[in-house]
Amino acid sequence: MRSLLVFGVCFALLGTTAFAQEEAMPPLEEQSVEEATSLKALRQVQTYMDSVTSLKADFRQHAPNGNVAVGTLYLERPGNVRFDYTDETPFLIVSDGKTLNFVDYEIGQVTKWPVKKTPLRALLGTSVDLAGVQSHIELGEGMLEGLVKLHARDPDTPEQGEITLYFMPDAAQPSGLGLIGWEVLDAKGEITRVELSNQTVNTDLDAELWTFEDPRGVAKRRRNRR
Repeated sequence: MRSLLVFGVCFALLGTTAFAQEEAMPPLEEQSVEEATSLKALRQVQTYMDSVTSLKADFRQHAPNGNVAVGTLYLERPGNVRFDYTDETPFLIVSDGKTLNFVDYEIGQVTKWPVKKTPLRALLGTSVDLAGVQSHIELGEGMLEGLVKLHARDPDTPEQGEITLYFMPDAAQPSGLGLIGWEVLDAKGEITRVELSNQTVNTDLDAELWTFEDPRGVAKRRRNRR
């Protein structure tokens, strides 16, 4: 269950020279309206990923078992992220750019993964990183018109699941899109959803956010998670 929590909250993308699928698309005049619209959305996502270098936001996490947790997200590309829970959830998720740490203060345990081996690779990287995670765009329709979904899955680690980033039009962003949240589909077919609100982008973040107090050997430590 803890691994599901990690990749749900842990738990947003491609330079034109790195995205092989884009090179294979026909010239614009030969594309259908749908293809041209998808390509435009992809370019907007690329611009978002490269122009939004840091992010602070409130998050709300919905776990597969129905549990809801809230907190503050700090993100700095490439690779840094911190999920601070503001309720009684005794966990911390933090990455220093290379290693994603899942810190359990209740039992005094730290579990580590290389960031590049988790679904968060798509969320924490720049546009170039999309080339290695089989990313593709899907557009919303009807009442969801304007919604842009970017699906990403690492073909080398399919057991880690698939992440879908959700964007909506946002005139305040350089790309015209803003990240509103994401979902992680794990190998068991279970979904963890994260929603973002009250966002501040391209703000200075303290380097200490990417560190944590190691709880190993200290029982029942819940707070002072730096």
